[in-house]
Amino acid sequence: MNKIRRRATLYAMGIVLILVAYFVYSILQDKKRVLEEKTLSHRELLKNAFELSLLDTEKGLNHYACKMLTDHRIVDAFEAGDRKTLYTLALPYFNEAHGRGEADLTGFIRWDGIHFLRLQDPKKFGDNISKKRPMIAQAIQARRPLTSLDVTLYNISLVSILPIFKEGRFLGIVQVATNINRIQNRLNAHSGIKSALAFDTKILYTVLPSKTKLKHYSDYSIISSNDSLFDRLPNNYAFSYSMRHTIEGRTYIIASRELRTYSNKPIARMICALDITKDEVAYHREIVNLLIVSSVMLLVLGTILHIGFKALIRRINRKSAKLNEQLHQQLYTDSLTKLSNRKALLENIHDQKHLGILLINIDNFKEVNDLYGQEIGDKLLQVIGESIQKIALTFTLSLYKMHSDEYALLLSNTLNSEVFDEMAHTILHTLNNTYYDIDGINIFATVSIGADFCLEPNCDLIGRADMALKTAKKQSLSFLKYNESLLIKEEYLNNILWSKKLKDAIDTQRFVLYYQGIHDASTQYIYEYEALIRIIDTDGSIIPPIAFLEIAKKSRLYPHITQFVIRTIFKQLHTTLHSYSINLSVADILNSDTQTMLYTLLNEFNVGNRLIFEILESEGIENHTEISAFISHVKAFGCRIAIDDFGTGYSNFAHILRLNIDFIKIDASLIKHLDVDLSAQDIVRTIVEFAHRLNIKTVAEFVHSQDVYDECQELGIDYLQGYYLSEPKPL
Repeated sequence: MNKIRRRATLYAMGIVLILVAYFVYSILQDKKRVLEEKTLSHRELLKNAFELSLLDTEKGLNHYACKMLTDHRIVDAFEAGDRKTLYTLALPYFNEAHGRGEADLTGFIRWDGIHFLRLQDPKKFGDNISKKRPMIAQAIQARRPLTSLDVTLYNISLVSILPIFKEGRFLGIVQVATNINRIQNRLNAHSGIKSALAFDTKILYTVLPSKTKLKHYSDYSIISSNDSLFDRLPNNYAFSYSMRHTIEGRTYIIASRELRTYSNKPIARMICALDITKDEVAYHREIVNLLIVSSVMLLVLGTILHIGFKALIRRINRKSAKLNEQLHQQLYTDSLTKLSNRKALLENIHDQKHLGILLINIDNFKEVNDLYGQEIGDKLLQVIGESIQKIALTFTLSLYKMHSDEYALLLSNTLNSEVFDEMAHTILHTLNNTYYDIDGINIFATVSIGADFCLEPNCDLIGRADMALKTAKKQSLSFLKYNESLLIKEEYLNNILWSKKLKDAIDTQRFVLYYQGIHDASTQYIYEYEALIRIIDTDGSIIPPIAFLEIAKKSRLYPHITQFVIRTIFKQLHTTLHSYSINLSVADILNSDTQTMLYTLLNEFNVGNRLIFEILESEGIENHTEISAFISHVKAFGCRIAIDDFGTGYSNFAHILRLNIDFIKIDASLIKHLDVDLSAQDIVRTIVEFAHRLNIKTVAEFVHSQDVYDECQELGIDYLQGYYLSEPKPL
């Protein structure tokens, strides 16, 4: 036994050693990656810091210059050629800016290039500086602001030039400048970046006195720096590359940036250096600490494995048994109600013979959740589960918690069908007459039950009971037991068949539009065409929309149909002079893809004045603020709006008043017997009078005979549509 334990310990130590080695390797790689990311961020800092400092300095210069020129006394003195007054007025501005480190030089230059006043040397004036400084000449010629790096006396400076105008006359310019070492100081102060200025050695002595002693690197020479670091750069340092150098025990990221004038001419390079020694020291310290921790970890683990391996095995066995029990509990138990779940039900049905099942669904549970909150909803699920459990014990049924707000009661003992039905109604009556007190809230919740009772082998109890439950919900029944006469399965198969037909029609582009004329009631002239969708079946027959539109909505294929109609109608609008109307549901209007497509086409083609959108009144359009927004949007393109099927269900004149519509289409249920139905005549007369008072046109659908046509004219309906006048057909 000891030999086995020692061997197991050695094996375990080997595995631990590999794991620790892998752990150390992973940490090393991670630390290395972190160091590289820090280095990369330092490189980005060097890359961007100079630009930021340059912009900051430029902002200060322009602020100073603009502030000075807003003093009209200074402009008046410059215009009058009063050098003494100009000096007196401008000097305080310069001293303030110089004290803030924003300016080192200020000069006023006349329109002819003559240096009128140097604030630093007021006794020196009268020279034509534009001949010496191309940037000055450019600014005078352009008469607009100009900011750039430029070579001034003995140095490179950031120069900002502003034109001086008075009453539309160009008087000259003011030049303000700051030495580039100001930018270097900002770099150091804000980002800890050391910097130096380097000239191309070949042109250096055309700018600086030849007696200047400089540090030379390859083709460049450093003329100024704010740190002695730049005296210790490697002799082979290349200014055009970003490098990492170790100098006297410290590590630096060094990069240079080319400096160009306003004319994009290179004049020098700014070298920037950032000390990253702390990062490297921290990296090496972490590596050493990691190795120490890893060594200690190996020793501790070896000791633990050597002493407690046998006890560990026993504990693992106990834990494993407990975990298996917990896993079984999680797999087969609902976490909220602690009842057996759907998986347990499926396995029990598979393993044993059962005769019947009741699927119990809480009515309007979503409303309970919305009204009282999810916490109360969860507690309601628990207490209803407890109530059903008591009933299950009375009738020797097995209770299971299904998904969401659904429960299942499984019958395994022998009963006849009549007793089963009686038991189901007793359970329904008990549950639907129970109030539940939850945290002081008295909640009355009703349930619906779908059931199946089957004496034959291999019955799909759950599937058939679920079909019965869905049908009960659809028909507003509290209880329904599955039987073949319900034709539920056939309905599902029919839905699947039509979903496939629709998908095939979309894939093979077998949709087509038929058009039915909408006629002027007095002249019978076709005012517009309504677009009506059809499918050309594989055998060439035409399928009307009543056969597939509802299935399309349920299978989420409806947007494809709407978008096909929109694309086709815009082609017709582009190639014909007719007006067309399109049926849109509320779902179409709320569909973002359909909206985007429609707005894009309206924006691209100027045809909105020949397009009418028919919105179904029966879909409760008054509940959607988005509908009003849509109507406003499309009306901006000239489109018109019709309310379709008006007069069905719960027609409401009030929300019509709030919508900016052009037509009311009176539903066919009111029109088809209009010649003999006096009540329908009264309703239609009211709708027409209401519409005409609001300057809304009316359209009658289903005009199928001469008598209906005559009655529509008598009632003053504006437009008529129906088979009596014209049938839907392709254009």
